[in-house]
Amino acid sequence: MTADDSVRALAHHYSGAAADYQRMWAGELSPTSRKLLTRLPLAGARRVLDVGAGVGTLLPAIRAAAPAATVVGVDRAPGMIGRAPAEFPRVVADAAGLPFAGNSVDVVVMAFMLFHLPEPAAGLREVRRVLAPGGVAGVATWGPPQAVPALDIWMDELDRHGAPADAPLINNGELVDTPAKVSEMLRGAGFAEVDTDTLAWEHRPTPSRFVEHHATLGHTARRLAGLAPEAKAEFLRAVRERLATLEPEAFANRRGAVVACAR
Repeated sequence: MTADDSVRALAHHYSGAAADYQRMWAGELSPTSRKLLTRLPLAGARRVLDVGAGVGTLLPAIRAAAPAATVVGVDRAPGMIGRAPAEFPRVVADAAGLPFAGNSVDVVVMAFMLFHLPEPAAGLREVRRVLAPGGVAGVATWGPPQAVPALDIWMDELDRHGAPADAPLINNGELVDTPAKVSEMLRGAGFAEVDTDTLAWEHRPTPSRFVEHHATLGHTARRLAGLAPEAKAEFLRAVRERLATLEPEAFANRRGAVVACAR
């Protein structure tokens, strides 16, 4: 599969999952993304891009922080950006080939999307191209994965019930999961001033919400979808039985976030 094929497959997946993503997951990312916004020079900005805007959850917050700016949402998945608020300009485009002139944008926001690029460094170089002199890029990405006992049980039961392997989608999280890695990549893309930090992030679903999420979104759901109806029903019965024995802490995901501002 070529890089272009991989990008198309990822965009197709997210377009199909857009409604469930908006309902179950976008709000979990929003608080950390909003913290990133407070670190960016938005008050005087005239043009702001939200690259990888998804369903546009962050666009109203950007508008509030940059009231004089034209705020544009950009995403490669038509089904995602099509759900963004219609009062904002919305563009279907690849982060590695933004349809904007060089030196034309004051601030670019890239919240929890850099790891979805086949070459994250290429996406950052493209952002550097469109930024005006003195412009700033704000990046948020995941820290290293953390153990979640409930998820281990889910994966064990998928294996035990013979769920097929998931067709791989782009995930370059290991390239950008520490401040040092993000800083090095930004500097390599041509940014001179880079400030990085880590932020706490925690997701504590109830058992029923955990089951709904992993049966609906992501690679866990894609593997589950490969089972025959009878096997799927038996899997859900077995996994719920095992999950019912766990304490609430076993469902908590405390994966931190890395944030960076680069001028």
